[in-house]
Amino acid sequence: MPRLFNRNRSPNEVPTLSGTREFEGGYRYSKDENDKARSELFSGGTNRPAENSSLYPPPSYETQTDQYARNAGVGDKYSRGYGNPDIDRAELFAGRQSTQSRRGFEDDEPTNMTAEEEEESVEGIKQDTRKLKQESVQSTRNALRIARQAEETAQNTLLKIGDQSEKIANTERHLDLAKGSHSRAEDKTSETERLNQSIFRPRFTFNKEAKRQKEEQKILNRHELERLEREKAAMDVRETRDRLGKAGSYGSGVVGSGVVGGGDGDVDTYGNGEEGIVTAPKLSPEQQQARQAARAKYQFEATASDDELEDELDDNLDEIQDVAKRLKGLAEASGQELDTQNPRLGRISNNADKLDAKIVRTTGRLKRI
Repeated sequence: MPRLFNRNRSPNEVPTLSGTREFEGGYRYSKDENDKARSELFSGGTNRPAENSSLYPPPSYETQTDQYARNAGVGDKYSRGYGNPDIDRAELFAGRQSTQSRRGFEDDEPTNMTAEEEEESVEGIKQDTRKLKQESVQSTRNALRIARQAEETAQNTLLKIGDQSEKIANTERHLDLAKGSHSRAEDKTSETERLNQSIFRPRFTFNKEAKRQKEEQKILNRHELERLEREKAAMDVRETRDRLGKAGSYGSGVVGSGVVGGGDGDVDTYGNGEEGIVTAPKLSPEQQQARQAARAKYQFEATASDDELEDELDDNLDEIQDVAKRLKGLAEASGQELDTQNPRLGRISNNADKLDAKIVRTTGRLKRI
């Protein structure tokens, strides 16, 4: 093997390779490469490359199986080609898993059931329907119990608001008494100042009768003002009681009668049932027939037990509606009562401030005597 990198060799010297020839023009070819090309040329085609016909066969539409080609359509009138619809459908639904229907039959495939199987299926549907009705009745019982609890809470809240109104009225009454006591104390203070004057100070009274009448008129005006304030406080208490009474009778009419509010003939079924089951009120024959006609649209068998479930379901729904009406009345009454109490509280605050200022002034007068 020639040494291409020799430190003793001249830098201008070009290394030579064994087994090569140099032709004119400075090109070098390997001897082995020339022999190989010559043997391939004269070997009779043993190493000749394959013809184009063998490498690229003519297209055959009948044997092509490419599923994404244009000529492998789905077989409808909008496609082109020779696709097989059955094969394409089988490939499309190859990963589909069959679903089991509710009763063990395929919903999208026709089934040939016997009379016994059909009867069993119908009986199962009836049982499911009855179970659903029982669950619905239980749901209405729970809803009715919660509605009654909410109504009881609302009634207790309204009673507390009513007690608060009476306490406000008592506060106004005691404040009026305090104002009257202060007025008398102010009169006594004025009399004490007059009696405590010096004996050497001459006192001449002019227009004595006019002054006496003026003092009497002042006392009458004060008494009239106190009377009006007492009457207003009593009227506020009466209005509060009236609102509470109306709120208690709101929505307590006969079920299905359309009567709302208190009145003659109203029936309040609150608390008649046990464990959330309300006692059904007596309905008129027309109302009972209308209920049965509406029930016949979705009732399979009008048995006694099924009628009991339907009656209880209807009664619970009607009672829930009545409780909702009463809750609305209680809420409105509570809001109205609070709206009327706020001005009363503001009036008490103003009167208390005025009375406090008068008491301070009268106390100062007594200290100066």
